[in-house]
Amino acid sequence: MGAIAVSKKEEQQIERLQKELRIPTKAGVLRAALKTLEQHTAEVRLREEIRASVLRCAAADKREHQELAQAAVSRDTSDA
Repeated sequence: MGAIAVSKKEEQQIERLQKELRIPTKAGVLRAALKTLEQHTAEVRLREEIRASVLRCAAADKREHQELAQAAVSRDTSDA
């Protein structure tokens, strides 16, 4: 790939993290950051998939409950 242009501030951030995390190389810091971003992205995607699934199931459950309630009402009125 080659060199990546970073600002002086970003260079200082990388160096600070390198020392704090005891990662021997700057490239190691970037690898750790990329891994963390990948994990975060995967977690966000999973949460969205779960949310969509819950909404789908909730809608189906609501329809089923309405059908059961209507069937119960129909049965009660036919028994009378």
